[in-house]
Amino acid sequence: MAYFRVLLSGSGISFTFEENAQPAIGFFATRFIKAASSARAELLAKTLVLSEWGPGGVYADANKGALPLLATESVVSVGMLTGIFRRHSKGYSFYLRD
Repeated sequence: MAYFRVLLSGSGISFTFEENAQPAIGFFATRFIKAASSARAELLAKTLVLSEWGPGGVYADANKGALPLLATESVVSVGMLTGIFRRHSKGYSFYLRD
């Protein structure tokens, strides 16, 4: 098994951070995944991200848009130490309308 850094972009959401604020319409998310192949790492990363936006997920109730449409920006093999220490990284970089 190898470690991979998977960068995903998500669109189609409408996520408001504060009342009366402009909603985020998309995001970028990086996940570090241990998998047998880059294709498997991509699938696992997408599954992790979608689980946070689907029913019962952390962002499900606040999202007034659709379930994010995910696109893979990159899948890169990383070293074991990077994979181990970054494996549980979470978070998003949101963007607003232009």
